[in-house]
Parts: sequence; structure tokens; C-alpha cells
Amino acid sequence: MDSVELFSQPPLLPYEKHIVAHGILMTIGFLFLLPLGAIIARYLRTFSPFWFRLHWIIQWVLALPIIVAGLACGISAVNLMGGPSLNDTHKKWGVAIFVLYIFQLLVGALVHFVKARFLPILGRPIHNYFHAVFGIFLIGIAFYQVRTGFRVEWPLYTGRGPLNNAANIVWIVWLVLVCTAYLAGMLFLPRQYRQEREARDTKYGADKASY
Repeated sequence: MDSVELFSQPPLLPYEKHIVAHGILMTIGFLFLLPLGAIIARYLRTFSPFWFRLHWIIQWVLALPIIVAGLACGISAVNLMGGPSLNDTHKKWGVAIFVLYIFQLLVGALVHFVKARFLPILGRPIHNYFHAVFGIFLIGIAFYQVRTGFRVEWPLYTGRGPLNNAANIVWIVWLVLVCTAYLAGMLFLPRQYRQEREARDTKYGADKASY
């Protein structure tokens, strides 16, 4: 769809406006805020104790209400269309991804607030690693979900044809930038492990001295 075709289209119907709002909010929540929170955790944790406050503010305080609003807009669009709720892969995956996101928030709360020492690997509990790996998986499937939204769902339910290729280019560029930024942050892992080992040694020494 070129720019002439775009502006020659009839005005958006009410349900189409809800679809647009749904897409924008989910893109902000899953493709911008969640990667931002993960990248901040990856970089800042070795330099400042403030990293966790930023991390949970982004993942909980900012992203959660935006994602919930995006989900509500999607449900509202389906209701306005008068169509079935879970009749295609995008809708089913959308609900699944939202549930997985809530699960990830709860795992993060367990990791950072409960401090349970379960099956330690390199001095860190196994659920710490699960939280990190699962977060990457969640962001990855969210990227795919957003792409199916503007490449498949939009033309399917509006009849307006797919968005122009600029949206796809932006999606690809942003995916590459997010992956590159996070992978570059992995270079700080040796520093992180060293700091955590020194903190454990210091705590162990203090505990011995208290006896």
C-alpha cells in the first residue's frame, strides 16, 4: 500500500480505531518498554544498585497498564466487529503471551524479593537464570506477534490491505538493535559474577565473625 492508496482509504471505522490503538499500545509495551527494562538490567546492575528500581518501574509501573490497555482495546475491537473472540492464531497467542507476561512478573518478584536459594549455579539460584531466559523468550515471541498483527490481522479484518513496507523495515531494524544491545550487554557478565562472588564472600565472612 503506497502513500496515495493510504490517504485514499475511507475513514477508520470504530472497531478499526480500536485495532490501531491495540497495535500501538502493545508495540510500546512489548517491543519498547520490556526490552528497555531488560537492557537496563543487563547493563546497569554492575554499576549501580539503582538498576533494579528502574527495572521494576519499567516492567510493572509503566509496561503493565499499557499492555492491559492494549489488551482491552483488542477485546473491544473484537466486540465491536461482532466476531468470535479466539478464532485465529494471533488472538490465541495474544492471550497466551499476556498470561506469560504476568507469570514473568511473578517470577521476577520471587527472584528479587524472596531471595530463595534453590539449585544454585555459579552461586545464583536456577530461577534467576530462568527469569532472564524466559524474559528473552517472551520478548522474542512478542516481536513475532506484533508482526503478524500488522502483516496478517490488519488486512484480514479491515480489508484495507497490508501496511506499507516501511512498517516492516522499522520492525526489522528495531529487532536488530534490541538484539545487538542485549548481546553487547552480555560482555558485562564476568564483571557481574565477580561482584556477586565478592558480595557472597563478604557476607560469609561477616556471618562467621558473628559467631
